[in-house]
Amino acid sequence: MKKLLFIVSIIVAGSVTYGQEPVLESFAGTRVLSNHSIEMLPKRSLEFRVSHKFGDIAGDAGGINNFFGFDNLADVRIAFEYGILDNLDIGVGRNKGIGLISGVVDGYAKYRILQQKTTGMPVNLVFVSSLALPYKPAVSDSTSVASYPRFLNRLRFTNQLLVSRKFSDRFVLQANVGYNHRNYVDYLDANGLLFAGVSSRLRITKTFGLLVEYNHVLNRPEGVAANYQNPLSVGIEILTGGHSFILNFSNARALNENLFMPETTANWLDGQFRVGFSINRQFKL
Repeated sequence: MKKLLFIVSIIVAGSVTYGQEPVLESFAGTRVLSNHSIEMLPKRSLEFRVSHKFGDIAGDAGGINNFFGFDNLADVRIAFEYGILDNLDIGVGRNKGIGLISGVVDGYAKYRILQQKTTGMPVNLVFVSSLALPYKPAVSDSTSVASYPRFLNRLRFTNQLLVSRKFSDRFVLQANVGYNHRNYVDYLDANGLLFAGVSSRLRITKTFGLLVEYNHVLNRPEGVAANYQNPLSVGIEILTGGHSFILNFSNARALNENLFMPETTANWLDGQFRVGFSINRQFKL
């Protein structure tokens, strides 16, 4: 009887331990498409990322004359990300930028507050804080958002909370809410913008999946609201042994949240969407 009780206790203990295991691989990388995902880099891991977006596929700026956008470059970003701890990431990047906001360096810190477990904790909760700095010379037009009377006028930052749940091996749903602040804007625009979004991943096979990402700006002033659109992206992910490749279609031209959240002006219905891709490679240091 004692031996039986001992064996049962081992099985129960093993079941409890197993039941509390973290749920892994909600997303294939630290981004869904352009915005952050809840995914974290393992401790002492370095990730190299290259992202690229072309011009409009259709509309006045697209079509065959610009080879459906491939003759134009909307934005490109090269970045390095590093896992300081299993629950803490940092990253730096350089963006071509869009319009007058060009030559942009960015950085972020990302902290995991909660991690989904097989039993008990039902969700992941992550906080991300990022900063962007356009470094090219200011323009001479004092009415332009790129005139930058002071250095601090260049800065823009975004803070957001991400919450997600992996419902199965095939389906993940993520929601985000955040605040974007630009230190210098047009006189009719608002410095601070609240936004909320939703993203999802549907895994078709072990190496192929579908991604959707949408963000909605909540408090754009009426005087300028008609000039902007909410960023919507859809994508396809292809996983290999060491890389993840994502092909995406988006009305957002920019690749960094400090740019595409407040600065998206292209309209899907007018054919103002573009193809883009991202590739990442992770190294263990």
